[in-house]
Amino acid sequence: MTSWTNINDLIVTLRKRWATGRYLSDYAGNVPWTPIELPVKGPSASELLDQFDDAVRWADEFQRDSHTGGGAERFAVTYRTVKGKNLGTNSVPARVRIESFEQLCALIGTNRDVRTLNTILRQTETATPSLVPWVVAHPLKAVEHQRIWGDVLAAVTWMITNNTETLYLRQIDAEGIDTKFVDHHRKLLDELLTTVLPEHRIDSDYSAADFARRFRFRPKPTYSRLRLFNPQPSLPKNLSEITLRTEELATLELVADTVFVVENEITYLAFPAVANSIVIFGSGFSLAALRDIVWMDNRKIVYWGDIDTHGFDILHRLRTRFESVQSILMDHQTLLAHPRQWVTEPSPTNRALTNLTDAEKALYHDLIEDRYGPAVRLEQERVRFSWLQRALEPWLS
Repeated sequence: MTSWTNINDLIVTLRKRWATGRYLSDYAGNVPWTPIELPVKGPSASELLDQFDDAVRWADEFQRDSHTGGGAERFAVTYRTVKGKNLGTNSVPARVRIESFEQLCALIGTNRDVRTLNTILRQTETATPSLVPWVVAHPLKAVEHQRIWGDVLAAVTWMITNNTETLYLRQIDAEGIDTKFVDHHRKLLDELLTTVLPEHRIDSDYSAADFARRFRFRPKPTYSRLRLFNPQPSLPKNLSEITLRTEELATLELVADTVFVVENEITYLAFPAVANSIVIFGSGFSLAALRDIVWMDNRKIVYWGDIDTHGFDILHRLRTRFESVQSILMDHQTLLAHPRQWVTEPSPTNRALTNLTDAEKALYHDLIEDRYGPAVRLEQERVRFSWLQRALEPWLS
């Protein structure tokens, strides 16, 4: 079997180049065509001598493949001369040249992409002309989304012409567009909206993953759930538990000396009643919502989280807002007392945490360095309840 270039080799090479989007982008942008030249690997003088009949068949086949069955040229062929003893002078293909964009598309079978792009360009010029440069720069991505392109344009056009700051995503009112559509195509919509919206309409602190906040829609409210261990003048009598929008909770001045924050729901529900305190169900990184509760600045805050790298990360973040946060049951003693309850943390973090005490930092680094085993984790609900009761003795007494 020879390694001489054939028509399929040329097509594979050209399709790889097509996949970069360069040729279609140049076409869409009316960039003058530059002919494409590719080298052809053919037989050497020694190969001609040893495989003369194969070489003749290869050259004849290459010449036939350079034209369609109807005789139209698919590409131009440049020949080189090969000389050798007992061979005389022979011409073999050396390079091919694609003379036009149309010739390229016919050769590699991309005429459908071109027709699709033409349709997309017409749609875009009519609906949202400011997006035409994006289509020119990303033609293959546009073609990839041809089936939904009309809906995408409808969503972008609606957002361009409407003030979103007082609206939820659910209130987008364009035909065929709903929140499921936006969520499924948020990465594409993010690219397009970032292209056409003014800077003040985009919050760069958020990525496409938080589409609503990035494009200044009204975000879903955060809620805080808490248990009350003493009467609250600002609330109806006999309430033992409430769930409020965090922004509304921030307007209340709750009576409590201590605020306990825990992550596990059943631990939250079973948490012992400590006089003059409340306990908040924090639920992981959603604790960030507590930063707006100003009255907590004047309370003693006690945090209990999982003994794993993310538990310490949450503690670090909480102290970024409330510097005096105290932790309980997040120490070596608690970890080493419960070896049968250890599990594996799925995706540990190892980022630098500056808001930890020396003892907390030591345990955090032991977890990072797998001192006790790979990604050791002690979840809050696996700690014996008697340990919690002992940890709360200073408050219970």
